[in-house]
Amino acid sequence: MGNALSSSEMHEEDEEEKKQRERRRQSNCDERYQRLLLSLKRNQNRLFLSGEVTRVNEVTKNGRIFTQRAMARAVEKLELPVCGRLEHPKCPDDASDAKAVERYRKEGCGSFADAASSTTRMDAKTLDDMRVSHVVHDLYFNGNAVVVLVEVLECTEAGRKVREAYEKTGNLVGASMRAWGSSTEAALDVDWGGGVDKRSAGKDIRAVCEEDFELITIDLVANPSHALAYLKPHLGKLGN
Repeated sequence: MGNALSSSEMHEEDEEEKKQRERRRQSNCDERYQRLLLSLKRNQNRLFLSGEVTRVNEVTKNGRIFTQRAMARAVEKLELPVCGRLEHPKCPDDASDAKAVERYRKEGCGSFADAASSTTRMDAKTLDDMRVSHVVHDLYFNGNAVVVLVEVLECTEAGRKVREAYEKTGNLVGASMRAWGSSTEAALDVDWGGGVDKRSAGKDIRAVCEEDFELITIDLVANPSHALAYLKPHLGKLGN
């Protein structure tokens, strides 16, 4: 039988674990910062981010499942480039409230061409009230993962907040689909996504209906429903 550790020895082990965690955290921050610098250098100081948004046939943290067919149709119909917000607008409590639904669908999004021309006519407060933070340039499949490429805007307060998160704190910002449509109780052979608590999800798992599922845009959020949906500075050369 091994000897029991004294309280002082246990304290020393706790301190060493804390030091190791701090070293790992610092190493991760350094790697993220170097990636950010390389991305900015390749893209003339424009901040492009990329990463997964969701995965098809996998349960998200909010208990939703997107089939390959439904997602492929929605991605194909989405007109790019399109603007997005920092955090989703409030989802309507009543789907029959046409005005509330329209606000949810339109707030802080629209074609990039429209947004670019509008900036010359709208004052800064109007733009900031819409919380527009980025432009979605690409959305595509990589296996069962849906991957997004966005450019963070420097002309809006929301965009500057996102950039500051990467430059000053080293944090990663999440990506989340803003979509509209109905869903039904799932009876599919699916995978449980990372970070999903099966007990809390329980019987609330629902699959989106292919017929009316509409992808509106990709918003940037603090807590995405897909555990891997935290965007990193894009290393490809895109800026001209």
